Amino acid sequence: MMNLKDLLLASALASIGATAASEADAAAQNATENEVCYGVAKAGHNDCADTRCFHSCSGMSSVDNDPGEWTMVPKGTCVQSGGTVAAQPQACSAHVAPLSATADLQAGAKLYAEGDHARAIPACTACHGVAGDSQNSAFPKLAGQFASYLDAQLRAFRDGTRASPIMDVAAKSLTDEEVANIAQFLAARQPASVANRLRAQGLQAVLSQAKPQSGEPFSDCEDACPPLMPIPAGDFAMGSPPSEAQRFGNEQQHPVNIARPFAMAVTSVTFQQWDACLEDGGCNAYKPSDEGWGRGKRPVINVSLSDARAYIQWLSNKTGHLYALPSEAQWEYAARAGTSTARWWGEAASRSQANYGPDDCPAQIRCGGFIAGPDQWLNTAPVGSFAANDFGLFDMLGNVWQWTDDCWHSDYRNAPQDGSAWQERQCTQGVIRGGAWGNIPAFIRSASRAGYKVEGRTSNIGFRVVREL
Repeated sequence: MMNLKDLLLASALASIGATAASEADAAAQNATENEVCYGVAKAGHNDCADTRCFHSCSGMSSVDNDPGEWTMVPKGTCVQSGGTVAAQPQACSAHVAPLSATADLQAGAKLYAEGDHARAIPACTACHGVAGDSQNSAFPKLAGQFASYLDAQLRAFRDGTRASPIMDVAAKSLTDEEVANIAQFLAARQPASVANRLRAQGLQAVLSQAKPQSGEPFSDCEDACPPLMPIPAGDFAMGSPPSEAQRFGNEQQHPVNIARPFAMAVTSVTFQQWDACLEDGGCNAYKPSDEGWGRGKRPVINVSLSDARAYIQWLSNKTGHLYALPSEAQWEYAARAGTSTARWWGEAASRSQANYGPDDCPAQIRCGGFIAGPDQWLNTAPVGSFAANDFGLFDMLGNVWQWTDDCWHSDYRNAPQDGSAWQERQCTQGVIRGGAWGNIPAFIRSASRAGYKVEGRTSNIGFRVVREL
């Protein structure tokens, strides 16, 4: 029986054997007109204002922090230029000629898929995907890039003239021959997200399909996977204005651009969904306590940030899609659902809209549950017990706090404005959002935020997931 590495390699080589020549022919045929350019959200513009973010065929990017967007641009105009695709020729070499599965190509495929443990060379698939078509915006798409460009960049990483903490190590032991083999292997592959649809339907049809279809929930598997809702891209004011009642001082209002649509779980992860992970051998075999309140449709609690990430790793492996915790900005954007009021339903707290604690509590924390009106739960309520917001998301406020992907900062000074997570190399506290069943109304607001120790497990913190579209 073939192991996973053999299957990956066989799949890669089979794909090349069947399609490389035809794809390269098609690319060469169109080379005088168009080329794939990465790091641009749409033709003529990149939403990332920091030019260090760009990854383009001109090879001008010096720091790896590349968005994963692609577009088709006129031949020779794929260039980093202050956020635009400049209408001027650049030194972008011709597309590679059709390739067959030669020994060199096989060697490149093998090294890409498996790495070389003896020389501490990691498998490229771990970050850039099996097909070189990464779905993680932190890692650039490589499939279909010019071989000469890939070759030059690998050499630059190896020689230290291009900076990347990951690639500096990964490329350090590569020989000139291995660099060339990997470059040729990747150049022979057309991006999986672009390939067949681009040829069959044309660019505009592809782009229209990529637009989020709001209001249409979906799931990547039956039963075990959390239902997801597409969330459209957009701009919003993150934080609260000085006039907002019960606001805290760490909520300075500032503009944020969510440049890319994403999908968010309709509810917090439930005990039922967590237990499915356990039964499948995931989640580090950890079974969190339900405090005697019940499992099933209640939100999972007593999970640390590390526990949440273990579930996400299992879910990503199970579905083949890249899941994550939402960034703090993504979370607030989704919680607001286009509103600017303290809560998605309006300014005032309402027990018909959320499960939270007493109206007043001098200690503000550990106030205990409270039953009143439609809120009939002293602790956690089954997910979906209250109405959804305008994005179709339940329990964004109240019930349980939700882990985000950010490291805790006491205010928003120097915070990213592109919707990405604000992380630190050494992070002891993560950001939680949304408030919980025992909190006063001040915490049940879209802008409310708090920090909690990353390894802490408590009965009022859960999480929900997002995934790339």
